[in-house]
Amino acid sequence: MRTALLLTSLSLAACYSGGIVDSLDGGEESDGYTMPPNPGGLPSQGGDSSYGGSPTGSYPTSSSGQGGETGGQGGANGGNGGQGGVDGGIADAPPSLASADLICKLISDQQNLDPTPNATHTRANVLGTDLGIPVANGSELFFLFGDTVGYKGIWPFSESGPDSVGYAAHGRAGVAADPSRLCDELRFLRVAESASLGPSLDPAIERDFAAVSMAPPAGHSLSEYIKNPAGPIGQNAFPMIPGSFEVPSGAFSYDGDLYAFYTTVQSPQAVAMKASYLARWSSPTTTGVPHYQILHSVDERFSSSGPLLGRFINVASEIHGDYLYMFGTGDFRDSPVYLARKQLAQLELATGYEVYDADSGQWLAAPATQAKPVIADAKFGETSLRYFADIGAWMFMAQADHQIVARFAEQPEGPWSDEIVLHDNTDLGFLAQYCCFPEGTCGGERLFNCSKASFYGTFLLPDVIVDSGGFTVSYTMSTWDPYNVALFSARFSLP
Repeated sequence: MRTALLLTSLSLAACYSGGIVDSLDGGEESDGYTMPPNPGGLPSQGGDSSYGGSPTGSYPTSSSGQGGETGGQGGANGGNGGQGGVDGGIADAPPSLASADLICKLISDQQNLDPTPNATHTRANVLGTDLGIPVANGSELFFLFGDTVGYKGIWPFSESGPDSVGYAAHGRAGVAADPSRLCDELRFLRVAESASLGPSLDPAIERDFAAVSMAPPAGHSLSEYIKNPAGPIGQNAFPMIPGSFEVPSGAFSYDGDLYAFYTTVQSPQAVAMKASYLARWSSPTTTGVPHYQILHSVDERFSSSGPLLGRFINVASEIHGDYLYMFGTGDFRDSPVYLARKQLAQLELATGYEVYDADSGQWLAAPATQAKPVIADAKFGETSLRYFADIGAWMFMAQADHQIVARFAEQPEGPWSDEIVLHDNTDLGFLAQYCCFPEGTCGGERLFNCSKASFYGTFLLPDVIVDSGGFTVSYTMSTWDPYNVALFSARFSLP
């Protein structure tokens, strides 16, 4: 049976012109992203530092210390910062991948209409979604999902889809100890029953999920930030609700509030992501609705004069010390990775960014035209970034062409280790394990119809589980046929 599956998988990879490898190339207007067969969403990530615990199994820090603290600040008048990353440490001796395994599917099982134990179809009228960027806020663990499709009566595939927010039913601590609790304890923020359409169409549906909405900054209009509003495409029916491809790309928590970096597309007809902005959700709760206040624009690629030169359209973020660190990409899934930071005291301001130049090891005041990327390979779009205090290391994860890869460093400036491949959708073993077989039958571990679709959007959870010989991280992964989010774990062995 396994031999037959391997031969079938090889046939799928080699023969389908629209198959798993070709589907990653995308079209011109989508800026490298292929529209799913049913227009779904796009990818992102975010977060906090690790939760509690002690640094058992940590990497020893090099003499350079933590780069974010030793590198001097550029300053508002454009002065250069101090020396950043230096050679040595985890970059030269990174952990090795021991295993990478599916924990469970979070939204649907064999098909989009087939629920998982999370029962999102009836609990929140959710049929499908993507991303699931984890961000801890106090004792809660939220998940920022991308374009979300309703199960009955709301937000069909044919419309521009809104974003949604999920959360761990029993908080961050339970998931930190056992991530598999998300397999039946993922919940969604919902509107009141009286405001829900689903229950009137199917009594099994409890409520409708709550769509993310935005308020503009003083003196600005929503149309500056939201160019493809949710609802019937091109009709501007819900101008305050970001629609398809206008999604979170990174998130973090600070001083009790949740912050999200959001993307802006060109128009409903051209969904290339061309700009980014930062929005704040004040005092989020699991019983409220996700209403964000837009703070300011971050970057744009509509012209060549973006504040950060169009290199921070998708932004992965992590707080460390007094700074917010940002990994940015520009041209979607065809970009190197740049590093910027700003002081937490300046979050509300549109200015104050510094960009790291990997060539000189200096922090430069934005826009820092000459700054070189910390990861030079031009193949990234959405990325995920974490600092895991329990192992004393930074971790980067992202889709890169047909692979999911990870890198490690002692400090955000690097040096970063070579890529470690977690998943490869041209690998016969991976295809045999995760391709739906036959097509349309996605039971058990089978995740996607490999002649049409593959994975994207992997986002690290904020906590790591350390054992005597290594550590385990967990992460979400999106698929678009079926349109779903899965939960994975990867165990690494220490050298």
